[in-house]
Amino acid sequence: MQTLSGKVEGLKMEGAYVFRGIPYASGAGGLRRFRPPAPPLPWPGVRRCDRFGAIALQNPAQEGILSELAQSEDCLYLNVWTPEDRSEGLKPVMVYIHGGGFVAGSGAECDGLSFASEEGIVYVSINYRLGALGFLYLGELLGEEYATSGNNGMLDIIAALQWVQHNIAAFGGDPSRVTVIGNSAGAKCVASLYVMPKARGLFHRAIAQSGATQAIRDQLTADVTGRRLLEKLGLSPANSYRLLELPAEMLIEAQSAVGFDTSHNLHMFGPVADGLVIPLDPLASLKQDQGLPPLLIGSNEDEAAIFIQNDPLLKSPHIGVLEGFFGRNANAVWNAYQHYSKSMSSEVAWTRTLTEHLYGIGAMQFADAVTLCGAPVWMYRLRCGGRLGAIHGYEGSLIQAAFAADPDSFLTPTSEDPYAVKDEMNGLARGMRAAWSAFIRSGDPNTDSLPAWPVYGEDHATMVLDLASSVRKDLPSPAGLHVPHQVWRMD
Repeated sequence: MQTLSGKVEGLKMEGAYVFRGIPYASGAGGLRRFRPPAPPLPWPGVRRCDRFGAIALQNPAQEGILSELAQSEDCLYLNVWTPEDRSEGLKPVMVYIHGGGFVAGSGAECDGLSFASEEGIVYVSINYRLGALGFLYLGELLGEEYATSGNNGMLDIIAALQWVQHNIAAFGGDPSRVTVIGNSAGAKCVASLYVMPKARGLFHRAIAQSGATQAIRDQLTADVTGRRLLEKLGLSPANSYRLLELPAEMLIEAQSAVGFDTSHNLHMFGPVADGLVIPLDPLASLKQDQGLPPLLIGSNEDEAAIFIQNDPLLKSPHIGVLEGFFGRNANAVWNAYQHYSKSMSSEVAWTRTLTEHLYGIGAMQFADAVTLCGAPVWMYRLRCGGRLGAIHGYEGSLIQAAFAADPDSFLTPTSEDPYAVKDEMNGLARGMRAAWSAFIRSGDPNTDSLPAWPVYGEDHATMVLDLASSVRKDLPSPAGLHVPHQVWRMD
């Protein structure tokens, strides 16, 4: 295949071709640390793209594919799976933005083979800079030259989408039918693209699974994070320029020592409302926009249950935990918990409170803002789940299970894995796969596999995904105690 930077050679797979480790921007280390991405450097001859490129620096993975891959500041690579069959012209394109709390993950954890070979969709997965290297705001410490450093990870995603616009036709993809999709932090990146002027025209529909704009931080909060990192490194604000010189591994170690992990860093790293890349009031900025892309968005009924299981600090309801998550909004969230605990067990009330205020409310607020701009929005709420319920990320398990050719590949009900998909969920899984694929193709998720799915609109119509799915317009507001939408702040 010919790209603007040079020729690439991939691998033939069953029903598709895969190209791994294609550079979409030049190295982000050295003199370019904390700076926006630069265009990829051209190469001579044919570049062999049969293995994943280095992934963004992060804590070493305990197991799985990430533990086998090199980590580097030079991590701006993407991967393309494209259908073997080119008989019907250019195909719709799906760009997957991985999750991981803005500190973990990579495009290598995604597998687009089934989407390419079975659905005829060109699948792209990407790396972007993470943690301090991708989202450390240094505008107050290092000056105007680094004013956009808190959004380097988002600017990486913009560069990847620009690469798609310029090159994806050579891989059989239609640059006028690009869907961005993400889960968790990936969904928050997807939603953030809506409020970024630089993203206009680079995507044409979006799917946000359990995440919206609630991770966008204001400059003061982002600056606090930077100063905490300096303190951990033994640096003063006056010599913060040394961040440009220290080994990158020291930055990753320091951000971890501060106590950040994938369950507690929901707002310590992430996009920044810097007034340059992202407006100071992100959702208010949408009021002036027309022609926003169609949006499919939703959350799961028991998102927080997996965090509560895995983190001893979350086991018992405590206002201090909420202060770490919600800052000045902690009291409002605590009041919601107290409201729920009057009619249900403390355990259920705590799970519901965390789920709604970490995910559900953000999804509704973002959906409302996009709807007011005239763009069609489809909302879902997943109720069907495993032994812990419909936990964070469970919709991904269902959609991937739907690609299983062998029904026996569905995990059995006795599995201890909370992400196990049981046999009786087969129909729901295939219905979700059909709806997601239809949306990627046309911008409308309606298929014969699920009930008629109306747009969200003023009546807040929501597809409740369950063993027997249905559309609800009467889902209760979260305890009547909505946290006002704002850029996240730390007092």
